[in-house]
Amino acid sequence: MVSQTFYAGSRGIVRLAWARRLGLPDLSFADDGGTLLGRHDGASELVAVVLFGQLALVGPTGLVEAAAELDAEELLEGGALLRAAGPRAHGLRTAVLGFADDLPLEQPDTEPQVSRGAPEAIELEMRCPPDDVTSAGLTDRDHRFTIMLPEGPGACAAYSVQDGLLADLGVLVAPSLRGRGLGLLAASVAAHEALADGLIVQAAVPSHALAGLRLADSLGIQAQGRYAAVSLPHD
Repeated sequence: MVSQTFYAGSRGIVRLAWARRLGLPDLSFADDGGTLLGRHDGASELVAVVLFGQLALVGPTGLVEAAAELDAEELLEGGALLRAAGPRAHGLRTAVLGFADDLPLEQPDTEPQVSRGAPEAIELEMRCPPDDVTSAGLTDRDHRFTIMLPEGPGACAAYSVQDGLLADLGVLVAPSLRGRGLGLLAASVAAHEALADGLIVQAAVPSHALAGLRLADSLGIQAQGRYAAVSLPHD
């Protein structure tokens, strides 16, 4: 693990971005703060987030208040969140949240050929399992960096900008080319571009994606929180 890639002084920026994403007042998250309850009747999701040790629950009033009585660890694992949301809830998503504001620059032995175009990222997606494509979410992100090999695209890292503050990063590697460091190379290119633009790098890695968690750790993105959400039925 690369040391000191996220500084405590950047916590306020991450907290601000997440408060805005969750529809909470800007200064809701704090070092000495308790559980945050965001009551948004009509919300389409029930969300639980732990950020630097502080829990926030956001969703319809009744569901949020019911979830606040449950164990935080079970909520973030997803089972308790599903129960609190009711029998018609679906689409559970859980993730580990990591951040970096300063990453070491490691030059590869040879200069990689990098494409920023959408067609190359789409071609890579066609070579990958649907679950991996959904998890990486390349087409939902505005800035793409695809490592091109003689045989075609090998890996792509892409990020979208959250509230003008965070660069939310996703990575996809062709199955036949995994284990060669291409994902780490693509992620490093994208992350340094984001840092150069004054953004903090964020990785929301699905909790079950061990390869993604290892990649984030190798890059130096430090785990600082967790996220869980379920979709609510439309009445």
